[in-house]
Amino acid sequence: MSIDFAWLEENFFNQKLDVTQKEIFSSKIEAVEYKAGAAIVEQGSMGQALDVVNSGAANIDCNCNGESIRVGTAHPGDLIGEMSFLTADEASATVTARDDCIIYKLTRTAFTSLMKDNPELAYAVFAHLLTHTADVIRH
Repeated sequence: MSIDFAWLEENFFNQKLDVTQKEIFSSKIEAVEYKAGAAIVEQGSMGQALDVVNSGAANIDCNCNGESIRVGTAHPGDLIGEMSFLTADEASATVTARDDCIIYKLTRTAFTSLMKDNPELAYAVFAHLLTHTADVIRH
């Protein structure tokens, strides 16, 4: 499955990427398709990946004392797994595809490699991650 760079430029990077940046980033990120009902992230797992919702929607549920509580819904442009990506801790929620979804997955290992290969692009990813996290905290 190919990466939609026009979408990423508009919804993730907020800037145009040059050919070299696109080549480097396409070697680091993977497009994964999830059918409705499929688990994208399991609470307690060590996913350690930053997921960007490209299409579809996903439900975010926390298991609190044996009760599943819906804490949110991720839509195109939203991030999934950002806390475990930043902290290397277990995932704090289960994320399930509500619709068929395409998710762009960037592992921590791939991000570390990106920092070496193109620090400017890695900075853009990290800046988006921090902006998103700040927005989540504010709301």
